[in-house]
Amino acid sequence: MIIKDTATLRKYLSINGSVDYDNLAPYIRKAERIFLKPVIGKAQLTVFENDNITDEIVKEAQEIAQEVVANYAYFLYLPIGAVQVSDNGIHVVENEHTKSASDKQFKELQRSFIKSAHEALDELLSFMEVSADKFIEWFNSEYLTIYKDLLVHKTDIFNEYYYIFNSRQTFIALKPTIRVVEDRFIKSPIGFELLEDLKNNQTDAQRKEVKKLLQQSVVAFTVMLTVENGMFVLDAKGMHMRFDVLPYEKTITNVNLKINDFLLRTKDNKKIEGEEYLKMAMKIIKENPDKFPEYTEKEATGSISLTKTKSIVGL
Repeated sequence: MIIKDTATLRKYLSINGSVDYDNLAPYIRKAERIFLKPVIGKAQLTVFENDNITDEIVKEAQEIAQEVVANYAYFLYLPIGAVQVSDNGIHVVENEHTKSASDKQFKELQRSFIKSAHEALDELLSFMEVSADKFIEWFNSEYLTIYKDLLVHKTDIFNEYYYIFNSRQTFIALKPTIRVVEDRFIKSPIGFELLEDLKNNQTDAQRKEVKKLLQQSVVAFTVMLTVENGMFVLDAKGMHMRFDVLPYEKTITNVNLKINDFLLRTKDNKKIEGEEYLKMAMKIIKENPDKFPEYTEKEATGSISLTKTKSIVGL
């Protein structure tokens, strides 16, 4: 495991009282398996388990990875840590000096740990992405392909064009819709080959501009398709996962499942935005064929005129 002692845990968990490594060890292992390994791969995880890393960049990434695991582990541990489990059943300990946290406090703490973990994981992936030569195990694995399989593949990209409170959890939940948007609205106009190449890092200024416009289009269309999805809460501030809105916050947040005027306007506006950004991208592509050799303009399909009569159909 990449966290091996209490001292390392305490570097990343800002909580009162003692932090016992032995109590959290099963959840550290589970956090690595559920949250970290699926996005960086076993080989890269093995690198971070090394206690003798000397490269400063890899060492910094290891520390971010430890922060990821520590917060996910405590998030997983909280429900069992709040009670005592024995042969006599499940108990909550209270005395004259201490009492159990309220449900509100408990949920707030859970949300705090999962949010910190998500943020650290996003930071880790971004950090590794800009130092390819230092993380060969990740860059030569299938996990990088999974990470970059969408044009809008990072939380901060989506958040730049529509505010989702920098929530990785919200972004992960949106990924299936983002994929649908690529297939429905982007792939056909620009072609599969150009779409796939634009998912890589671009150096040419015009290709960068097209990629940015298409990302803006993807985000706009994604929001358009999400308006009626009960998993999310949209209001004037931005978009939340419903998980992020606790029951007592409903009085100050628009969580009404009914489609209201605000949501209808949002849906219409995002449809217009998505179309406009796509048109702007297509204009650059068509005016600069030398910069976009993957693009092939589709031939217009000839229309067939049908003449209907009472007894025959003539062409």
